[in-house]
Amino acid sequence: MKRGIYYVMLCLVGFSVLSCNKQLEINPIDQIPDATFWSAERDLDGAVAGAYALLRKTLSESPKNNNDDNGYHPRFYMYGDRRASNFMAVGQDPIRANIDNDIKVNRLRSVLGGTRQWEDILFNWAAFYQVIEQCNIVLENAHRVPDNQFIRYNRDLYVAEARFIRAFTYFYIVRVWGNVPLVTKSKTTDKLGRTDMNAVLDFVDAELKAAEANLPLQYPETGRNAFRATKGTAYATLAHSLAWRHKDAEAITWATKVIDGGVYKLIKDTKPAPGGSIVNPLYRTIWKGRTVEGIFEIDFDAATGEYGRNGSLANMTLFGGVYSTRSQPYWSPAYMKVDPANGNRAITRISDPKMIYPDSTKDERFLTLLASPVSATVGQTYVFAKYGYAVDPVANLFDANIVIFRMADIILLRAECYARQQNYTAARADLNTIRQRVWLDNWTGADADLYLEIFRERSRELLGEGHYFYDLVRTGFITDPDYNKIPTRPDMTQTDFDEGAWTWPVSQRAFTDNPNMEQLRYWQRY
Repeated sequence: MKRGIYYVMLCLVGFSVLSCNKQLEINPIDQIPDATFWSAERDLDGAVAGAYALLRKTLSESPKNNNDDNGYHPRFYMYGDRRASNFMAVGQDPIRANIDNDIKVNRLRSVLGGTRQWEDILFNWAAFYQVIEQCNIVLENAHRVPDNQFIRYNRDLYVAEARFIRAFTYFYIVRVWGNVPLVTKSKTTDKLGRTDMNAVLDFVDAELKAAEANLPLQYPETGRNAFRATKGTAYATLAHSLAWRHKDAEAITWATKVIDGGVYKLIKDTKPAPGGSIVNPLYRTIWKGRTVEGIFEIDFDAATGEYGRNGSLANMTLFGGVYSTRSQPYWSPAYMKVDPANGNRAITRISDPKMIYPDSTKDERFLTLLASPVSATVGQTYVFAKYGYAVDPVANLFDANIVIFRMADIILLRAECYARQQNYTAARADLNTIRQRVWLDNWTGADADLYLEIFRERSRELLGEGHYFYDLVRTGFITDPDYNKIPTRPDMTQTDFDEGAWTWPVSQRAFTDNPNMEQLRYWQRY
């Protein structure tokens, strides 16, 4: 998505406003010069692009220390990865010491709520409601563009895009906060409480099904594909939304539309002959973006001056003179080490990358996503280089996208749904499709272990892509009493889970002048 597209959005949000919803911190864009703004297709296109821009800004947003411009806690990866402790800080966290143990014991509000950066960013859903507000404005005003002004696309497409963005945003925040306010009109000043997440997801599903009918399989301009809504982005979001509630038969239907639709493909490299070397593997290009595997991405295009920095996992993990001149990373892949004597767990850096990809002789991921540091001051012998596209290794500017959905994710999601249905043959086939792509042999374990193995394969294939914590919640493994089975997860009993411990606490700002807002029971205590 090019910077020029965002210009309209920036102009819109620059206008002053007359009213706002303090509870959601929605600033209605009610000073648009109506007489001229909704007069051409470019206005509607720009307003929709503004919603995408707000979504990108929100997902890549990160709290910052006052004395350091680096964003150490990028929102997308904090919610989806580090919350589950599969990454940890290498040095002392600049915002708070011992933060990884705070995450492990799941005391986010009582301990970390005192840090302004977390309270204002990670606990605060206001930025997501700005995305939703932009979509509501588009949906309420799209009809005002005259019919004869549409040249490239029709009105229905832009409306479908706005419905998709709004639905995706609601799906995303349900996975973060559970029950959330449901706002479907702009400029609302209602004192809203939290709507049950199942009702919100029912709304999401209905919106996506309505939107996909007017979305294209692909755009004629390749620059829009994967970055703006298509049938595939709607199908993938539907599959995830339905799988979240274990509506597996319907989730499989929508996942299959992605898998068999002919638009997206797994990127495959030819396995080198024994003793041969891997030259320019295509697999690594997935995270640069714009590949046939990507379904929905947040774009950072160096060609137009849009660099991933603070909100990028590249910024967190690259070091050692290979892709960055830093002598150590901010984050390292991590795991929970179980003490066999007492069963206690402690978060520990992964020093041996074979813990990530056990088959170091065959697995293409081991062979292509890990690099050796040229120089380093810490005892880490590898660089997690999945996002290893550096534009300026000194200034730490990177050209790697946030990949939200891709083909491998959807295939493994379908495998998980099949396994829950005890359709082990189909589940095994999908699992082995992913294993074969990275040059591994078929998995031959017992059916009873297949569900767990699919989870583990997702953790390997999608490491650092914002899925791991949600996978723990969706599969139920987050509360499994056997920590030896999956040790890397926060402390959480089933009672904790039922009281909302899997969610994030809500910022105190949401309670301003709103008697209908509530903190979930777990976060009232912790």
